[in-house]
Amino acid sequence: MSVPSAPHQRAESKNRVPRPGQKNRKLPKLRLHWPGATYGGALLLLLISYGLELGSVHCYEKMYSQTEKQRYDGWYNNLAHPDWGSVDSHLVRKAPPSYSDGVYAMAGANRPSTRRLSRLFMRGKDGLGSKFNRTALLAFFGQLVANEIVMASESGCPIEMHRIEIEKCDEMYDRECRGDKYIPFHRAAYDRDTGQSPNAPREQINQMTAWIDGSFIYSTSEAWLNAMRSFHNGTLLTEKDGKLPVRNTMRVPLFNNPVPSVMKMLSPERLFLLGDPRTNQNPAILSFAILFLRWHNTLAQRIKRVHPDWSDEDIYQRARHTVIASLQNVIVYEYLPAFLGTSLPPYEGYKQDIHPGIGHIFQAAAFRFGHTMIPPGIYRRDGQCNFKETPMGYPAVRLCSTWWDSSGFFADTSVEEVLMGLASQISEREDPVLCSDVRDKLFGPMEFTRRDLGALNIMRGRDNGLPDYNTARESYGLKRHKTWTDINPPLFETQPELLDMLKEAYDNKLDDVDVYVGGMLESYGQPGEFFTAVIKEQFQRLRDADRFWFENERNGIFTPEEIAELRKITLWDIIVNSTDVKEEEIQKDVFMWRTGDPCPQPMQLNATELEPCTYLEGYDYFSGSELMFIYVCVFLGFVPILCAGAGYCVVKLQNSKRRRLKIRQEALRAPQHKGSVDKMLAREWLHANHKRLVTVKFGPEAAIYTVDRKGEKLRTFSLKHIDVVSVEESATNHIKKKPYILLRVPSDHDLVLELESYGARRKFVKKLEDFLLLHKKEMTLMEVNRDIMLARAETRERRQKRLEYFFREAYALTFGLRPGERRRRSDASSDGEVMTVMRTSLSKAEFAAALGMKPNDMFVRKMFNIVDKDQDGRISFQEFLETVVLFSRGKTDDKLRIIFDMCDNDRNGVIDKGELSEMMRSLVEIARTTSLGDDQVTELIDGMFQDVGLEHKNHLTYQDFKLMMKEYKGDFVAIGLDCKGAKQNFLDTSTNVARMTSFNIEPMQDKPRHWLLAKWDAYITFLEENRQNIFYLFLFYVVTIVLFVERFIHYSFMAEHTDLRHIMGVGIAITRGSAASLSFCYSLLLLTMSRNLITKLKEFPIQQYIPLDSHIQFHKIAACTALFFSVLHTVGHIVNFYHVSTQSHENLRCLTREVHFASDYKPDITFWLFQTVTGTTGVMLFIIMCIIFVFAHPTIRKKAYNFFWNMHTLYIGLYLLSLIHGLARLTGPPRFWMFFLGPGIVYTLDKIVSLRTKYMALDVIDTDLLPSDVIKIKFYRPPNLKYLSGQWVRLSCTAFRPHEMHSFTLTSAPHENFLSCHIKAQGPWTWKLRNYFDPCNYNPEDQPKIRIEGPFGGGNQDWYKFEVAVMVGGGIGVTPYASILNDLVFGTSTNRYSGVACKKVYFLWICPSHKHFEWFIDVLRDVEKKDVTNVLEIHIFITQFFHKFDLRTTMLYICENHFQRLSKTSIFTGLKAVNHFGRPDMSSFLKFVQKKHSYVSKIGVFSCGPRPLTKSVMSACDEVNKTRKLPYFIHHFENFG
Repeated sequence: MSVPSAPHQRAESKNRVPRPGQKNRKLPKLRLHWPGATYGGALLLLLISYGLELGSVHCYEKMYSQTEKQRYDGWYNNLAHPDWGSVDSHLVRKAPPSYSDGVYAMAGANRPSTRRLSRLFMRGKDGLGSKFNRTALLAFFGQLVANEIVMASESGCPIEMHRIEIEKCDEMYDRECRGDKYIPFHRAAYDRDTGQSPNAPREQINQMTAWIDGSFIYSTSEAWLNAMRSFHNGTLLTEKDGKLPVRNTMRVPLFNNPVPSVMKMLSPERLFLLGDPRTNQNPAILSFAILFLRWHNTLAQRIKRVHPDWSDEDIYQRARHTVIASLQNVIVYEYLPAFLGTSLPPYEGYKQDIHPGIGHIFQAAAFRFGHTMIPPGIYRRDGQCNFKETPMGYPAVRLCSTWWDSSGFFADTSVEEVLMGLASQISEREDPVLCSDVRDKLFGPMEFTRRDLGALNIMRGRDNGLPDYNTARESYGLKRHKTWTDINPPLFETQPELLDMLKEAYDNKLDDVDVYVGGMLESYGQPGEFFTAVIKEQFQRLRDADRFWFENERNGIFTPEEIAELRKITLWDIIVNSTDVKEEEIQKDVFMWRTGDPCPQPMQLNATELEPCTYLEGYDYFSGSELMFIYVCVFLGFVPILCAGAGYCVVKLQNSKRRRLKIRQEALRAPQHKGSVDKMLAREWLHANHKRLVTVKFGPEAAIYTVDRKGEKLRTFSLKHIDVVSVEESATNHIKKKPYILLRVPSDHDLVLELESYGARRKFVKKLEDFLLLHKKEMTLMEVNRDIMLARAETRERRQKRLEYFFREAYALTFGLRPGERRRRSDASSDGEVMTVMRTSLSKAEFAAALGMKPNDMFVRKMFNIVDKDQDGRISFQEFLETVVLFSRGKTDDKLRIIFDMCDNDRNGVIDKGELSEMMRSLVEIARTTSLGDDQVTELIDGMFQDVGLEHKNHLTYQDFKLMMKEYKGDFVAIGLDCKGAKQNFLDTSTNVARMTSFNIEPMQDKPRHWLLAKWDAYITFLEENRQNIFYLFLFYVVTIVLFVERFIHYSFMAEHTDLRHIMGVGIAITRGSAASLSFCYSLLLLTMSRNLITKLKEFPIQQYIPLDSHIQFHKIAACTALFFSVLHTVGHIVNFYHVSTQSHENLRCLTREVHFASDYKPDITFWLFQTVTGTTGVMLFIIMCIIFVFAHPTIRKKAYNFFWNMHTLYIGLYLLSLIHGLARLTGPPRFWMFFLGPGIVYTLDKIVSLRTKYMALDVIDTDLLPSDVIKIKFYRPPNLKYLSGQWVRLSCTAFRPHEMHSFTLTSAPHENFLSCHIKAQGPWTWKLRNYFDPCNYNPEDQPKIRIEGPFGGGNQDWYKFEVAVMVGGGIGVTPYASILNDLVFGTSTNRYSGVACKKVYFLWICPSHKHFEWFIDVLRDVEKKDVTNVLEIHIFITQFFHKFDLRTTMLYICENHFQRLSKTSIFTGLKAVNHFGRPDMSSFLKFVQKKHSYVSKIGVFSCGPRPLTKSVMSACDEVNKTRKLPYFIHHFENFG
């Protein structure tokens, strides 16, 4: 039959141990008695050494060559069931499990505390000897037997800790009577595939082989064994003298529990390297392990002596077989009869159908009976019966003082002394009582260094789901006890109080007694009926089911004669042959001590006769990590603060660069003056208690400047056209107050400075005097009282306050106070304030400033002359008040009279054409345009005269003027003066919307709708307009949340076996959930930045279903979501690492299989954060994330774009570290790659596509420096480069910073054979570009090159898909339309776009003034020439202007209308496009377009410019769409700047 393969070492199962060829030769004569050998032992050694079979060497050779090598892990002992008895196989049951929930919960949920049971039934007096004189050697040999066949009490994963309740005032564990103490109990390891349903209840596993196969000696792993072997002559490693094994310098994972007397983990290298990880627990079990190691080496040496030509492996395997056979014989035929008082039935041969598994009841209860025989101490003696005392003078070594410290025990003690002492020492009485060293002082973890073995034994039975005592008896064919006294009648007869305590403890429920308690109570002198039955049944199955059992002749290992000799071997033979113990120094039956045996013990040991046990409490695993944890938290908390500080510094640095650049530009523009500049530090007094620190600069020209600490000029104190400067000093009578100095000139505000000291003031006066002398000026100096000087000082700020009162009072008297506004007057002197206002007058400069104009503007001069009725050069409060009243409440005739008087320069009552021409020029000057020539002005005036039938006249009377303005009479009703410089203004400039009379919009007669329906329509409209964005945002967050919830549930309920939740709590579920979500978000960011992919997708119909234009907004949303989950992940892991740092080594073992910790190493917070791949990369990721997000702030992006872009390139490190982050597998397998793989490939390919042009150096064809610091660059178009109008590129110049790229829209049309960009100088890079190509600096021989990436799709490239399109450009945002409009008119005029839907385009250009974008006027002029089909309609809005009802604006409208009638072009631009003054009323305009083009279903609205512009356009689209009328407006936008 075929045999299934095992998971480990399958090849070994049929390997034969070859025996080297052996020639027939005469055997040497050997004496039968080697030193220390017995007759039986000598005969056996002769047989195994020579391999004889009653004189036939050849027959033996044949047999031995077929000997099977037994596996170390127990597999393939039973060929039909290869896993029976193997490592990690299930424990077996004869009785059904009795878990509280039928699945896995510990049994006996309602039973009393096991510590209480231990105190009641297992506490007693030490020092009672064995009833049958069993030796302590038998008691401790029982531990060897247990270790040989079972290891099922070690905790599994996850660590399941239960608390053994401790009664208040417990004499051992709660001496302070606190009542809150407990003994920790860890449940045993189990098969993870069990314990999930009643059909598959939890089954614990045996981590040793069930066979008696020497696994205690040779281990269950060949790798482990190889560390023990010398690979020389078949021996195991020992120290030089051959008596002790080597120390564990190779750090084999031996159990290294804490020493109870030391509050720290000691090095595992102090332990002896042996086959079982538990052998260093106490001196007795360690002595047995050393004994059998010597036994193996003794056999190997003798085999080698007889067979010098055998290989190391042959000698080793033959010695191993013999050691195993002798161990089997000693355990079954010597130990068990001594322990049980009865023997197993005779061996009948191998039975392959018998299961060898260790039974639950055997390991959790029955075989633990031997614990009652363990003494509190260990005697040591020599061969002359000299019992050795401890260094402190105690008769024996205290057991509780040597837990896990027995390796140092052999420094002054030999194995022989221990074995002879144990052979002479009588064990404890075989009764329910456990000695205090195991009942109260058993070793434990560092946080609870002493435990109760009796309580643990009972808990282990409950852990294994053992049934009650009666049910267990019945499962082994024994009768159930019907009464309490049936358990042990003699015991309860002599101790009736014990029976009463038993009944009370179990509430008189006989069928609820724990198996261990019942079994111990029924036993006396030897295991009781039940325990005996269990133990015999277990060992009989082990023997009969073992194919490699030494008595099984069919396995071919031993001959019948050898088997017979092996049956004669006893533990005495092994001790005498392997140690220096002589035959007469130890009794033959080492498990019993009888009268006449050598060296009786001095006395039965009692705990009171031995040294006291230390009991250390309160170990804190987090100890030593507190400071570092605080440092880490502070460091991680300061990282974003430091990044923000760095961002702030970068912004300040860039601002400083801009200021220096601005200062240099001003210096270049200003006339050069020779001479040095003197400086001095002072404080400028502004008003009241307000001062500012300034630097006073003298010159170099005839002016004094005050500049701030940034170098920005605050004020210029001009000395031009001034001969004398008045200087006032504060009197020196105020010694404690700082000195002041005041500078006054007739044409400017006073300059008041506070100096640090009088010496500083003298120094200032000296510098001022020298400076004035240099410029041939005089100075008058006088001393004035400080308070008087400050009261009379007329500083700019104080003057501004006074003017504020001036305007407020004027408007308040005219219109009254605004609702809720109080008159701001001083409580102390309101009348004084009124008098101050009444005495205040405006200069021409202040009046110009109030109008938002310059003093030398012609309009200002004319208006000032009109208002200044007394012609004294200043406007009094009464004069200004009368003018305001006239404009606000006056009649139209009065307002027209003012305009007439403004034009009538010579005051002769008529306006001639020259005067009217002068007025026209002042209006052109206001509009800041030079497009109007003298001929055009003359033509405009003649046309105005002709329109009213006055072409025969050369002048206008007032009546003629009224006739000319009759058409605009309605416009003069609400005109006024827009005083921009005044904080109080009767014209509400916040609603300055241009008058768009050309649109002829009639008021809509909408039926009144219920407010609820209106709200519903608005809601539905919003959903319809944003349905794609809403859907994809909803989908994005659903996926993100689902990923979080899935991982959260997985780590909360499905990943218990990793022990993560036990250690980290719910934090691990949160961090793993957030890790999944942030992995998804970060990976999705790559798709949003795959610009070539997005551009390509816009050419396909799929773009109708995906809002590709919103990829930047979605990028920000995904990034902010990733930031949230990243912060959650980081904070969660800080808490998690804290929890991990508080865990014991045992708990960390279950945390991850990827990291193995030495038993003496305690990983602290620094290890997890800075010495693991996960921690180190996590910290680096957090830093990178903070840098990227902080430098992505809009302020930094706008002010320091280069830094923003460079910091964003750290995304490469972010993704690389994210891929590495999970490789340590601390909390699970890495998963980031699953999310990253697809987007990463797409993004990489997208970048590769960009490389086709990125490193292609393109020649500059032409450059043109345009007004407003705009430069046009025309450069070579790469072959096969296709693009659409409205698209943009990333551009760099090889002349400087060749790797720094910036985004610019292509202004060339797709049909042109070159590329061009219009770039406005704003930041450092654009200024460098502008200055480099300045004709004054540019050298054509330098031949700089342009490099580009792209082109990429913009929000405006889909204009051609709409039959009607509205395009709105503002500021520098007009650049896409330079390409689009050119492409539009070219395509329509040449029928190139005959299949394109676009039939009508409205272009709205919004700009502060024409002068800012004169270059674009040239583009529009060219477009208008090419637009032969009138597909384009242009409207220009000038926003940097006065209110639409301002006098100046009204006059501009009049002039514009007249000029449009005459020349069909604008007076300001020369274009056919109509000019409007103010912001467009987008809602009204869109309603006009909607009404005019009601035959289409949708209209595309495209806007580009500053964010407020695109936002206002979007609001207008939303407002119009709320009416639920067709066509709908679909908005596409791009934000510039």
